[in-house]
Amino acid sequence: MGDSPGVEALLQRLETQRNAFATTFTQLHDVLVKDLEASVRRETTIPAIARATSISIDTPTARSPRPSMVSYDTTDRPRDIRKSSAGVITLETTSDSRATGQESSEDEDDESYYVQSPLDHEFYDHEGLREHLKSYPWTRYGKEVLQDAIDKSRRLTRPPLFPTIRGLVSDRSHISHLEVFDIGTDGAPLLVELPEPEQGPSNAFKIWNTIKEINNPGKERKAVGRITNLHEPSPSLFGAIHFTSKASFDVDEIFQHLVSISRSSANVHRAYDQDHRRRRSFVFNFEYFTIIGEDCEPMAWQMTDRQNGRKPHHTPITRCSSVVALSLAGEPIKKIKNRSRRRTTEHGYVYDPFAPWQLLNVHCYPDCVSSGDSHEPSRNYVNGVEAFMVALLGEFRDAAKRFEQIYEAITELITPPLNFMFDSSVRDNLLFEDSDFTLCRRYFWAYQTLGIVNDSLKAIVDAYEDTFTDEVWEGKHKTLWPLPDQDSPRNLYFKKRMAALRKKLGFEITRLRAQMAENDQKRDDIKGLREELFVGTSIQESRKSVENTEVAIQQGHNIKLLTLVNIFFLPLTFVTSVFGMSNMPQKHDYWMFAIVISTVCVPFFILIGSLNTTRGMRFWREQFLMIFHFAGLMVAWIGSCGRRKNVVESIDSDMEAETQQITHLMAQRRKSGLHRFFSRETSFSDHVTMPDVDTVRSPLPKPSFRSSRKSSHIADLWTKEARQSRLG
Repeated sequence: MGDSPGVEALLQRLETQRNAFATTFTQLHDVLVKDLEASVRRETTIPAIARATSISIDTPTARSPRPSMVSYDTTDRPRDIRKSSAGVITLETTSDSRATGQESSEDEDDESYYVQSPLDHEFYDHEGLREHLKSYPWTRYGKEVLQDAIDKSRRLTRPPLFPTIRGLVSDRSHISHLEVFDIGTDGAPLLVELPEPEQGPSNAFKIWNTIKEINNPGKERKAVGRITNLHEPSPSLFGAIHFTSKASFDVDEIFQHLVSISRSSANVHRAYDQDHRRRRSFVFNFEYFTIIGEDCEPMAWQMTDRQNGRKPHHTPITRCSSVVALSLAGEPIKKIKNRSRRRTTEHGYVYDPFAPWQLLNVHCYPDCVSSGDSHEPSRNYVNGVEAFMVALLGEFRDAAKRFEQIYEAITELITPPLNFMFDSSVRDNLLFEDSDFTLCRRYFWAYQTLGIVNDSLKAIVDAYEDTFTDEVWEGKHKTLWPLPDQDSPRNLYFKKRMAALRKKLGFEITRLRAQMAENDQKRDDIKGLREELFVGTSIQESRKSVENTEVAIQQGHNIKLLTLVNIFFLPLTFVTSVFGMSNMPQKHDYWMFAIVISTVCVPFFILIGSLNTTRGMRFWREQFLMIFHFAGLMVAWIGSCGRRKNVVESIDSDMEAETQQITHLMAQRRKSGLHRFFSRETSFSDHVTMPDVDTVRSPLPKPSFRSSRKSSHIADLWTKEARQSRLG
């Protein structure tokens, strides 16, 4: 049961066969109508036939935009009655084409408006593919795409290059999907569907057998164009595409567009390229993002979050890519001079838009979102250029759907639940950050992701608008699909079809721009949520900080109390330790102990109390500075005794004057904003200027002083420097 095709596959196959039958039936209908018209003209009995009988044959829109119905009415049968033929319900159709939406007229029923030259016959075998995978000099991007398909020690040594079983396989070729359409001289696409015996034992073999041959000589209906639409190919199928398409496309370039991390771009202006395949091919690559679909996996070379344990709010996004490539066969129709200053070739070549063509569309989207109806059997293609633009139209529509899915996923991620208005706990969880910074991480990811998505959107829009200008649509461009005869019926018909496509593409571009605007608006919403989260969390942290400050203040009071107690018992401990020594006299009076306690504790308490105030601290600092200063003078006098007495006397006189000046300056105080901890007093200090004092030896500059410890130190240094310079 697992190997039998599903109901959807059978219905799809039935639909394909029905379309093929309808196409053949349409062709038979046209031939019969032409023969009937010829016989009617010879007999000139059209009025009689019109009165006697009525023929009404309705065909599906596969023949559109060419006339799809010829009817001869009678007065006996209404025109709106439709009949069934061979079990197929005839559909009432109009002359408008589903591909272009344009009305067709009788003068468009000419196959000369379409490409008439068939493609050359091509055939590739299995062993040729094996040899190609072994011997081809693969680029870095080709090796990343093919992976183990080119590993000589593994798959290349096996007899079959593809899996031989249906169902789930290791290379995931069971999820690959292929659509191949052969375009006839009437522009109608015919889906290439192999009979059951020729499909092969697996899905990969079925795809290989479908693409390995073009225009079998045994077929009467020759293809002038081929559309190859491949979704999620496996590494071995990438190799098959490279082997079968290397003559028409630079497949290495296509692999590079798929793998490399770059922007969406249009590579169509390459008439001067040295490689003839690039001169005749036109490539548009799409690179953006999508949400991974159910039971889908990104390819090994695609960027994605490959973490094992995903959180409940995780959004699985991956980078995806696709390539639409058109190749025109035949000889060039025009040779143009290369006038570029950095040219590598002297001339370029332009190819006929109505030449035989091949269209390659490779999708690497692990989401199963692709519509798959870009190239329907009911559409007709004038040439490969129209098929190329229709493929772009389908890519734009799929891109719009993927971008909308990302927008909806991010909106759901940041939108509060429905019980937000009624449950305070939910509001608190969204207003205040948790220990893991969940909301900050979520808002940051959503904000930046939408910005990156907008960059991808802008790249797609810019690539389209910068490439397909008015000159291109009107067929007046120098190198890109020029139309030499602008007024010929075929070119006029082609431009009318292209004008309809341009409107549809313009509508899709408008949708993409609207999506960009929605993303920007959502980014503003996320920014607002982030600011509200910051405000709420900041207020919460401020309240906690105030609580912590109160606790710290209370602890400071406790420490102060403990310090005061220790200070009170410190001198007592000293006195008791002195009287507790073992070598002290055994008998002594308590009055001596009281005198010692008073002598030690009272000055100590006075000193501690005065040092706890700003005024006391300044007083003791000045006293100690004066003591140190006079001690230094005494040492200097002792050291210089008996030598250069006159110099010493002059120094002493100068020092005395300077000391008096410093003492006078220190006594000058002005109110300042300084406040000592645990004291209600304030210090008074201000900038004062030291007046010049005549010295004996050299009038050194005298710095300004402040009545502080630092300025006193500067004065001391200046005094020492003056004394040393005089002693010289």
